[in-house]
Amino acid sequence: MATLPHEPRSVSPNLTDTLRQAGIDLTAESGARRDRLHAAIARYEGYCDWSVDYTGWVVTLHFPEERTFSGGTLEDGLMGCLTWLAQRSGR
Repeated sequence: MATLPHEPRSVSPNLTDTLRQAGIDLTAESGARRDRLHAAIARYEGYCDWSVDYTGWVVTLHFPEERTFSGGTLEDGLMGCLTWLAQRSGR
């Protein structure tokens, strides 16, 4: 299995604030980021899973409302999901 490096990119102030509140460090190792993003989604009462297709990583939020997020990395898809949940809850 190949491991692709994830270079932290610039993120919007809203996303930065959401990630900070969730305790997510974009410079942490990929596995730690993924686990923290997944835990943060659960704290917003979200339930999701993910897969890979020809477009990249696809994160499917099943609860509280079915939505699909995608990204070049799993973390990108999870960040999109977390951001949507945070905006939905008003936090």
